[in-house]
Amino acid sequence: MEHARHVFRAALVVLVLLAGVGITRGFLVPPTYGLHGPYRWANVAEQMNARTPAHRGPAACGTCHEDELRRRAAGAHRAVSCEICHGPLLAHVAADGRTTAPAVDRSPALCARCHRKVLGRPAAFPQVVLEEHVSGPLDAGACLACHDPHAPTP
Repeated sequence: MEHARHVFRAALVVLVLLAGVGITRGFLVPPTYGLHGPYRWANVAEQMNARTPAHRGPAACGTCHEDELRRRAAGAHRAVSCEICHGPLLAHVAADGRTTAPAVDRSPALCARCHRKVLGRPAAFPQVVLEEHVSGPLDAGACLACHDPHAPTP
């Protein structure tokens, strides 16, 4: 029992160190760490909230373009968001209310994303082989020369 005091002191030092590590960890490690794996779960929400959304959807466009949104809702392109052709709303409307003309993608490649002939698409869906459909060069605006995307007709 001659070394009992030393063992007791060593055990006390170890316990104090473990308690210190536990308390320090409680202050340094976020509460959501390890909740769903080895990362900080709340960081996803924090990162999303830190960014200004660039795309807002057709409802946001409708606040200024009500007639166009109503016409689009009844048309064949009702499932296509305005921002597919006109770019992100954030580039068109600034936070202070200033607007700039949206950059419209007039390339045939944009139209071809949906209307290029693909065997797996329904037969009723308008599809074309661009090289056969257009007699001239496939320049920017080639599709828009004949087709209005806001009121599409075959």
